[in-house]
Amino acid sequence: MPSATSPLQTALTLRLAGLLAFPFGVFLVAVMQRSPLMVAVLAAGMIGVSLVERLRLASLAGAPAPVALAPLLPGFAVRLGGLAGLFIILLGILALFRDTSLARGLGLEDAAIFFGISGFALAVNAISARIATTEMSGVLSSLNASFRNSGPASGIADGEIIEGEFYDPETDPNSPPRR
Repeated sequence: MPSATSPLQTALTLRLAGLLAFPFGVFLVAVMQRSPLMVAVLAAGMIGVSLVERLRLASLAGAPAPVALAPLLPGFAVRLGGLAGLFIILLGILALFRDTSLARGLGLEDAAIFFGISGFALAVNAISARIATTEMSGVLSSLNASFRNSGPASGIADGEIIEGEFYDPETDPNSPPRR
């Protein structure tokens, strides 16, 4: 039985944190009243992190990583739409409680948000991938060891299974089968 904080659970939690990093960045942009252009920059960052993960997975699998622009454009549009919707909802909520005046351009604060969020997402995904790779290699090695140990000469089964019934060779062949 896995413990409450198993390594695979930690890896999945880190993946979830990587997924939620960019919506948190949109929350920061809305609270700090930064430019709406920052939403497009964060969507591009999501595409960049996704592309890095795709390349990492392809290198682990030993396959060439196809980088085509055709699937990136719809992915960018979906991410931009989701982040823009979140940005608009957050600004609407914030406008209920205070005056909102958005910045007109990008500044150093925006660069800090972008690089902080993107760096965080890349770091937690890399840590998660390392944990998952270590755990899966351990599982695969134990499976391979169990397959090597079981064979025709391993002496695990003393009888035969014929048509779903177990016959024990030590008993009389005319005795009824055990089920």
